[in-house]
Amino acid sequence: MFWNKQESPIRFLCNPRYKGIIPEPFPAKKFIPDWYKRMESYFNEQQSIRPVPTLKRCPPVLDAFSAGWIIPLAAEVHLQIRDGGTGISWDVDFPEPIIENHKLGQISTHPSHPKVPLKILNQWLIETAPGWSCLFVSPLNRIDEKLDLLSGIVETDKYFEYVNFPGFVKMENGYQKLERGHPLVQVIPFKRDYNKDMVIDSFSKDELNRLQQTRDRKAAEFSYYRDNLWEKKI
Repeated sequence: MFWNKQESPIRFLCNPRYKGIIPEPFPAKKFIPDWYKRMESYFNEQQSIRPVPTLKRCPPVLDAFSAGWIIPLAAEVHLQIRDGGTGISWDVDFPEPIIENHKLGQISTHPSHPKVPLKILNQWLIETAPGWSCLFVSPLNRIDEKLDLLSGIVETDKYFEYVNFPGFVKMENGYQKLERGHPLVQVIPFKRDYNKDMVIDSFSKDELNRLQQTRDRKAAEFSYYRDNLWEKKI
Protein backbone atom coordinates (compact mmCIF):
# COMPACT_ATOMS: atom_id res chain seq x y z
CA MET A 1 0.00 0.00 0.00
CA PHE A 2 2.80 2.41 0.85
CA TRP A 3 5.77 3.57 -1.17
CA ASN A 4 8.72 1.23 -1.54
CA LYS A 5 12.09 1.23 -3.25
CA GLN A 6 10.85 -0.84 -6.20
CA GLU A 7 8.34 1.81 -7.31
CA SER A 8 9.12 4.74 -9.60
CA PRO A 9 10.58 7.57 -7.50
CA ILE A 10 8.47 10.41 -6.17
CA ARG A 11 9.45 13.67 -7.87
CA PHE A 12 9.62 17.13 -6.32
CA LEU A 13 9.77 19.84 -8.98
CA CYS A 14 10.30 23.57 -8.58
CA ASN A 15 10.65 26.64 -10.75
CA PRO A 16 14.20 26.53 -12.23
CA ARG A 17 14.62 30.07 -10.96
CA TYR A 18 14.51 28.82 -7.37
CA LYS A 19 16.45 25.57 -7.70
CA GLY A 20 19.28 25.68 -5.19
CA ILE A 21 17.73 28.71 -3.47
CA ILE A 22 14.65 27.44 -1.64
CA PRO A 23 15.02 24.62 0.89
CA GLU A 24 14.52 21.20 -0.68
CA PRO A 25 12.18 18.44 0.54
CA PHE A 26 13.99 15.79 2.55
CA PRO A 27 13.28 12.32 3.96
CA ALA A 28 11.20 12.47 7.13
CA LYS A 29 13.71 10.14 8.84
CA LYS A 30 16.08 13.14 8.92
CA PHE A 31 13.62 15.14 11.02
CA ILE A 32 13.62 13.13 14.25
CA PRO A 33 12.93 15.46 17.20
CA ASP A 34 15.59 16.10 19.80
CA TRP A 35 13.41 14.84 22.67
CA TYR A 36 13.27 11.43 20.98
CA LYS A 37 17.00 11.35 20.30
CA ARG A 38 17.77 12.21 23.95
CA MET A 39 15.51 9.49 25.32
CA GLU A 40 17.15 6.37 26.72
CA SER A 41 16.01 3.02 25.31
CA TYR A 42 15.34 1.57 28.78
CA PHE A 43 14.63 2.77 32.31
CA ASN A 44 14.84 1.02 35.65
CA GLU A 45 11.70 0.55 37.71
CA GLN A 46 11.73 -0.65 41.31
CA GLN A 47 8.95 -3.17 40.76
CA SER A 48 10.69 -4.72 37.73
CA ILE A 49 13.66 -7.09 37.83
CA ARG A 50 14.73 -6.05 34.33
CA PRO A 51 15.01 -2.71 32.51
CA VAL A 52 11.75 -1.47 30.99
CA PRO A 53 11.77 -0.35 27.34
CA THR A 54 10.83 3.26 26.64
CA LEU A 55 9.05 4.92 23.73
CA LYS A 56 12.35 4.85 21.87
CA ARG A 57 11.99 1.08 21.54
CA CYS A 58 8.52 1.41 19.99
CA PRO A 59 8.76 0.69 16.22
CA PRO A 60 5.32 2.16 15.33
CA VAL A 61 6.43 5.57 16.65
CA LEU A 62 9.70 5.41 14.70
CA ASP A 63 7.87 4.33 11.53
CA ALA A 64 5.51 7.30 11.85
CA PHE A 65 8.50 9.64 12.28
CA SER A 66 10.21 8.16 9.22
CA ALA A 67 7.43 7.73 6.67
CA GLY A 68 7.66 9.85 3.52
CA TRP A 69 9.20 13.28 3.10
CA ILE A 70 9.10 16.72 4.71
CA ILE A 71 8.33 19.87 2.72
CA PRO A 72 9.92 22.97 4.30
CA LEU A 73 8.77 26.59 4.09
CA ALA A 74 10.41 28.32 1.11
CA ALA A 75 11.11 31.70 2.73
CA GLU A 76 10.90 33.59 6.00
CA VAL A 77 7.46 34.96 6.87
CA HIS A 78 6.74 37.71 9.40
CA LEU A 79 3.22 37.68 10.86
CA GLN A 80 1.42 40.29 12.93
CA ILE A 81 -1.56 38.71 14.66
CA ARG A 82 -4.31 40.59 16.48
CA ASP A 83 -7.81 40.30 17.93
CA GLY A 84 -7.54 36.67 18.93
CA GLY A 85 -6.30 35.58 15.52
CA THR A 86 -9.17 37.20 13.61
CA GLY A 87 -6.79 39.73 12.07
CA ILE A 88 -3.45 38.88 10.44
CA SER A 89 -1.00 40.77 8.27
CA TRP A 90 2.30 39.50 6.93
CA ASP A 91 5.51 40.46 5.21
CA VAL A 92 7.59 38.16 3.01
CA ASP A 93 10.86 38.96 1.24
CA PHE A 94 10.43 36.57 -1.72
CA PRO A 95 9.62 37.11 -5.42
CA GLU A 96 6.53 34.86 -5.23
CA PRO A 97 3.64 34.92 -2.76
CA ILE A 98 4.28 32.53 0.12
CA ILE A 99 1.07 33.01 2.08
CA GLU A 100 -2.53 33.95 1.34
CA ASN A 101 -5.77 33.88 3.30
CA HIS A 102 -8.92 31.90 2.65
CA LYS A 103 -12.35 33.46 3.17
CA LEU A 104 -14.01 33.01 6.55
CA GLY A 105 -17.09 31.63 4.80
CA GLN A 106 -15.03 28.67 3.66
CA ILE A 107 -14.57 27.47 7.25
CA SER A 108 -17.82 28.71 8.82
CA THR A 109 -18.33 25.63 11.04
CA HIS A 110 -14.68 24.80 11.72
CA PRO A 111 -13.72 24.90 15.44
CA SER A 112 -11.05 27.56 14.75
CA HIS A 113 -13.57 30.01 13.23
CA PRO A 114 -13.40 33.06 13.29
CA LYS A 115 -9.59 32.90 13.22
CA VAL A 116 -8.24 33.82 9.79
CA PRO A 117 -7.71 30.69 7.66
CA LEU A 118 -4.36 30.88 5.91
CA LYS A 119 -2.95 29.08 2.90
CA ILE A 120 0.77 28.34 2.75
CA LEU A 121 1.79 28.44 -0.91
CA ASN A 122 4.01 25.46 -1.56
CA GLN A 123 6.87 25.95 -4.04
CA TRP A 124 7.32 22.23 -4.81
CA LEU A 125 5.12 20.29 -7.22
CA ILE A 126 4.83 16.60 -6.27
CA GLU A 127 4.50 13.90 -8.93
CA THR A 128 4.00 10.21 -8.19
CA ALA A 129 3.77 7.03 -10.26
CA PRO A 130 0.40 6.05 -11.79
CA GLY A 131 -2.03 4.83 -9.16
CA TRP A 132 -0.27 6.62 -6.30
CA SER A 133 -1.71 9.46 -4.21
CA CYS A 134 -0.15 11.46 -1.37
CA LEU A 135 -1.30 12.10 2.16
CA PHE A 136 -0.27 15.57 3.36
CA VAL A 137 -0.22 15.83 7.15
CA SER A 138 1.52 17.88 9.82
CA PRO A 139 4.76 16.08 10.72
CA LEU A 140 3.73 13.03 12.74
CA ASN A 141 4.58 12.86 16.44
CA ARG A 142 6.10 16.34 16.34
CA ILE A 143 4.43 19.35 17.94
CA ASP A 144 4.31 22.40 15.68
CA GLU A 145 4.08 25.30 18.12
CA LYS A 146 3.38 27.84 15.38
CA LEU A 147 1.06 26.32 12.76
CA ASP A 148 -2.02 24.12 12.77
CA LEU A 149 -2.29 22.87 9.17
CA LEU A 150 -5.11 20.72 7.85
CA SER A 151 -4.44 17.26 6.43
CA GLY A 152 -5.38 16.26 2.90
CA ILE A 153 -5.03 13.63 0.17
CA VAL A 154 -4.25 14.49 -3.46
CA GLU A 155 -4.02 12.33 -6.58
CA THR A 156 -0.49 13.49 -7.32
CA ASP A 157 -0.14 11.13 -10.28
CA LYS A 158 -2.86 13.08 -12.17
CA TYR A 159 -2.89 16.58 -10.65
CA PHE A 160 0.16 18.26 -12.16
CA GLU A 161 0.01 21.41 -10.05
CA TYR A 162 1.29 22.75 -6.74
CA VAL A 163 -0.51 21.47 -3.63
CA ASN A 164 -0.92 24.24 -1.06
CA PHE A 165 -1.44 23.85 2.69
CA PRO A 166 -4.42 25.47 4.47
CA GLY A 167 -4.55 26.01 8.21
CA PHE A 168 -4.21 28.45 11.06
CA VAL A 169 -1.57 30.27 13.09
CA LYS A 170 -1.68 29.12 16.71
CA MET A 171 -0.71 32.48 18.22
CA GLU A 172 -3.70 34.72 18.81
CA ASN A 173 -2.01 38.07 19.43
CA GLY A 174 1.47 39.38 18.73
CA TYR A 175 4.38 38.95 16.36
CA GLN A 176 5.27 35.55 14.93
CA LYS A 177 8.17 34.64 12.65
CA LEU A 178 8.08 31.53 10.49
CA GLU A 179 11.65 30.59 9.70
CA ARG A 180 12.80 29.67 6.21
CA GLY A 181 12.91 25.88 6.23
CA HIS A 182 10.19 25.49 8.85
CA PRO A 183 8.89 21.89 8.42
CA LEU A 184 5.38 22.31 7.05
CA VAL A 185 4.00 18.91 6.13
CA GLN A 186 4.92 15.26 5.92
CA VAL A 187 4.15 13.77 2.48
CA ILE A 188 3.31 10.06 2.54
CA PRO A 189 2.56 8.36 -0.82
CA PHE A 190 0.16 5.43 -0.92
CA LYS A 191 -1.36 3.21 -3.57
CA ARG A 192 -5.03 3.85 -4.27
CA ASP A 193 -6.03 0.43 -5.56
CA TYR A 194 -5.75 -1.44 -2.25
CA ASN A 195 -8.78 -3.49 -1.23
CA LYS A 196 -11.16 -1.21 0.69
CA ASP A 197 -13.58 -3.98 1.69
CA MET A 198 -13.65 -4.95 5.36
CA VAL A 199 -14.92 -7.76 7.56
CA ILE A 200 -16.42 -7.24 11.02
CA ASP A 201 -16.60 -10.46 13.03
CA SER A 202 -15.79 -12.09 16.35
CA PHE A 203 -12.75 -14.26 17.01
CA SER A 204 -12.86 -17.88 15.94
CA LYS A 205 -11.42 -20.52 18.29
CA ASP A 206 -8.24 -20.67 16.22
CA GLU A 207 -7.90 -16.89 16.30
CA LEU A 208 -8.32 -16.82 20.07
CA ASN A 209 -5.50 -19.35 20.27
CA ARG A 210 -3.33 -17.20 18.00
CA LEU A 211 -4.04 -14.17 20.18
CA GLN A 212 -3.05 -16.05 23.32
CA GLN A 213 0.15 -17.28 21.65
CA THR A 214 1.07 -13.72 20.75
CA ARG A 215 0.45 -12.57 24.32
CA ASP A 216 2.49 -15.45 25.73
CA ARG A 217 5.40 -14.51 23.46
CA LYS A 218 5.12 -10.85 24.44
CA ALA A 219 5.19 -11.84 28.10
CA ALA A 220 8.32 -13.94 27.54
CA GLU A 221 10.14 -11.29 25.49
CA PHE A 222 9.85 -7.54 26.12
CA SER A 223 10.72 -6.64 22.53
CA TYR A 224 8.88 -9.47 20.79
CA TYR A 225 7.31 -7.30 18.09
CA ARG A 226 10.44 -5.25 17.42
CA ASP A 227 12.84 -8.20 17.36
CA ASN A 228 10.72 -10.78 15.51
CA LEU A 229 7.97 -9.13 13.45
CA TRP A 230 8.91 -5.53 12.66
CA GLU A 231 10.36 -4.80 9.23
CA LYS A 232 12.68 -1.81 8.94
CA LYS A 233 11.37 0.68 6.44
CA ILE A 234 14.33 3.05 6.18
